[in-house]
Amino acid sequence: MKKVAERLSALGVLVFALGALTFLSAPTASLTPAIAQQTTTNATSPEVAPEGGAATTEEHTDTFTVRDSVFALLADQTIPASGFIHLYDSTPYSITNGHVAAKIPCDDESAPLLNILVGVAPDLTPAPLELVPPLSTAGELCLYHVDLPPPAQANATAANATAANATTTMITDIAIQNPGDEDVTLPSTSTVVIGVNEIMRGAHSHEGEEGGGQAQAGTP
Repeated sequence: MKKVAERLSALGVLVFALGALTFLSAPTASLTPAIAQQTTTNATSPEVAPEGGAATTEEHTDTFTVRDSVFALLADQTIPASGFIHLYDSTPYSITNGHVAAKIPCDDESAPLLNILVGVAPDLTPAPLELVPPLSTAGELCLYHVDLPPPAQANATAANATAANATTTMITDIAIQNPGDEDVTLPSTSTVVIGVNEIMRGAHSHEGEEGGGQAQAGTP
C-alpha cells in the first residue's frame, strides 16, 4: 500500500511539472511570430528622420547605361576646305561614356589630316586623337581613337596644342572636319566608329536653331 502511494505521489509531481512547462512555453511561442514580423517590417521601411531633420531618400541619378554603335564608311566622300560631316547627335542627352575610332588620312609623321570634333553644337572642338601605330600607315591612312569625354592627354596626337590640352565634358555632337584650305576626298576603307555606353539626361539646345540660324562647327 505504501509503495502504491509513493508511485501516485511521483506521478502527481510529474503531471504538475509537465503542466508548468506547457504554461511557460505558450507565451514564448506566441511572441516569436510577432518578433519576426517586426524585423521584416523594419528592413523594408524607410528610415525615419531624426526630429527636425530631413528624411533620407535614395540618391537619384539621370545617367543611363546604353549601348549604341555607329559605323560610318566614308570612302569616296569629299569634305570641302573648312567643311565637316556631322556624324552623331544625342541631343537632348549628353554622352558621359563612349569611344571613337577613326581610320582617316594622315601625313608622313602620322599626324591626322582631319579633325574629329566633339561638343555641343555649335561649340565643337577637335578631340585629342591617340595614334594606334600597328594599324596605321604613315602618309596614307592611320587609325586613331579617343574616349568620350576626352581625357587630358599629354601624349595625344592632335591638330594643335589647344586641342591636345582641351577637355570636353559635355558632348551631344560628333563630326569629322577638314581644317585645310583644299578639298579632301577620303580613300577606300576610311571609317569612323562611334560607341556610346552611357548618356545623361539634360536640356540641351543648339544655339542658332531659333530664328533660322545655322550651327557651325568650331575650327581650331
